[in-house]
Formats: sequence, C-alpha cells, structure tokens
Amino acid sequence: MIDAVQQKELERIDTLTVAEAVAYVNRLMSRLNRSDCSDEERQKGLELLGRLTERVRFLNITLAPLISRTG
Repeated sequence: MIDAVQQKELERIDTLTVAEAVAYVNRLMSRLNRSDCSDEERQKGLELLGRLTERVRFLNITLAPLISRTG
C-alpha cells in the first residue's frame, strides 16, 4: 500500500505548478522534521524531495539534517 501511495505521489509531482511544488516542499519538510517520522517515511520523503528538485530546479532544499537521521 505504501509503495502505491509513493508511486502516485511521484507521478503527481510531475504535474504540479511551481507554486504547488513550493507548497508541497514546505509541507513535506515539515513532516520529515517531526520527531515521530519513521526512517521509512523519511527515506520515501527524501525520494520525493529529489524528484521535486529535478522538477523545480531553483528550489534550495537542504537535506543534510534529514539524511543524517536516516543513518
């Protein structure tokens, strides 16, 4: 189920406007920075963030704190 949701989110990213992508990043970063975010959620979130930065090149996303939490 989680993989299907992840795939749907990855496909959705390709159709976002720039403003929607920025809002999505803000929500995603907020979710990933929460202390109750699991390692699996964080890994999938990082994949989504990677796709977003490919889609909207000017986004300046710092992943270092998130990556260090995933081990």
